[in-house]
Amino acid sequence: MAIRLFCLALPPAAETARGVIASGVDLTVPDCCALPPRVQVLCTAPMQVFCASDEAPALATLLESAVQAGSVATIRGCSALRGRDFGQWTGMALSTLPVDAVQALTQDADFTPPEGESWRQFTARLMCWLDTAVPDGTQALLMAAPSVLVAFMQGIVAPTATAPPDLDMAAGAWLALTRNSRWRVRLL
Repeated sequence: MAIRLFCLALPPAAETARGVIASGVDLTVPDCCALPPRVQVLCTAPMQVFCASDEAPALATLLESAVQAGSVATIRGCSALRGRDFGQWTGMALSTLPVDAVQALTQDADFTPPEGESWRQFTARLMCWLDTAVPDGTQALLMAAPSVLVAFMQGIVAPTATAPPDLDMAAGAWLALTRNSRWRVRLL
């Protein structure tokens, strides 16, 4: 049976390699949770909503007013959907880090910041969640930081990549992760 996950990149995209390494997302942006008409047409039954655990309470409040009545069955917080752990570097501007460290961070999938996780570990955590926690027949809404959705895309499209992707995703972007016999990624 097929799996269909409609994914929303929550604002702001604060975890890009060009700016400040920060965790969390701003859920106060108006209409950040509104389902596009195309997704509403495809979703005939109430959907589960998956998000990082610390975002679940705020999303519950936003979804009550932003999504059409009856389209959300449950909101599940999943710690596996949190952004990459940058360890001691969390909250630091990249310009304050040594040049060789920034180069390794952006070019080596196995590079691990002090007390953090590598891009490969981050992607593996997300793919493990996708393979074990999402049963066949699931149709759900996944709301996560842009970096989480980029990691899902790389984990599906290029799982053996040796470098983090040169890919940015704008906050508010939608994509679909679907599986019949294999996973596919589609920008909505």
